[in-house]
Amino acid sequence: MALELTHEQEQLRDSVRAFLTKTDAKHGLWEGLTGLGLTEIPFPERFGGAGYTLTDTSVVMHELGRTISNAAYFSSVCLAGLTLSECASDAGRATHLPAIATGKCTATLVAGYPYSDTPITATPSGDSRLILRGTQEFVVNGDSAHLLVVVARGEKGLELAVIDGAAPGVVRTPLESLDTTRPLTRIEFAEAHAQGVGDANLGATLPRAQASALVALASEQVGAAEACLEMSVEYAKTREQFGRPIGSFQSIKHRLTDMLVALELAHAAVLDAANADERPTDELATAASIAHVLASEAFTYAAEESIQIHGGIGFTWEHPLHRYFRRAKSDALLFGSAETHHEVIAASVI
Repeated sequence: MALELTHEQEQLRDSVRAFLTKTDAKHGLWEGLTGLGLTEIPFPERFGGAGYTLTDTSVVMHELGRTISNAAYFSSVCLAGLTLSECASDAGRATHLPAIATGKCTATLVAGYPYSDTPITATPSGDSRLILRGTQEFVVNGDSAHLLVVVARGEKGLELAVIDGAAPGVVRTPLESLDTTRPLTRIEFAEAHAQGVGDANLGATLPRAQASALVALASEQVGAAEACLEMSVEYAKTREQFGRPIGSFQSIKHRLTDMLVALELAHAAVLDAANADERPTDELATAASIAHVLASEAFTYAAEESIQIHGGIGFTWEHPLHRYFRRAKSDALLFGSAETHHEVIAASVI
């Protein structure tokens, strides 16, 4: 069990952090991420990727979480990209992964949670073509993605399909979201013609893609919790009450300590899960659920406590903490409730 980053991964972390520190969230962010080759990280070299590991992908997500980035990295690389990489046929991967790896094509995944719990149906239309019908709620970055990767229920089981986001029969409706930095969309397929790209073993490969995306999300949550803690520590050092820094008061010390303990526990769980990508699928799924539960708790606690420590300013629109609080609440529900993951964990030990 490796619970530390390698020297190369630390260098990756430092370079991503330096880039995000000097880059405006709305200008040049995606171009910078692709220019650094970060969108290539998890994909095989023969399909245009860098051939790196899930841990490397998690390092990037950790840093994006620290800044509550609005980049499409999670939806394009971790949701759609990893699903194609794990579950598509060689022909499907060769056709679509290179464009996702370079960032020229942004993508997202249209699926329920678990991925197999999809409301979309697929009817064969000859020559690997599929006709999609149904509506999926809460698709991440679904309003802007060039390519939609769709998990659907076919006549003989699950199907994996790809379709242009602007294709006829695709209706995309932006939804009001608590987290305004991560757009959610309702996508409806009304007799939409898609291309089937799933491999013959989709039922077995889909859970690995799902677990990998869950690890990536947990890593983002840990990065965001880390940023909350750092902001709170800095504020506690400089904000004075009764002639002394508020960080000298025992109640503030206890809050900061509890935030650190929760953060370190979640960080260890994420590193363990990220290193589980070489283990059997059931072990990866369990480790991913553990990481997500602990990361959700740590991030939510850190966001709530940070607002309390900052006092009045923490409740204002001008301060960034409300963005962390919104992302914390949104991330905790993005892949099902905590109870859903508790059931996964319980099933592994009973």
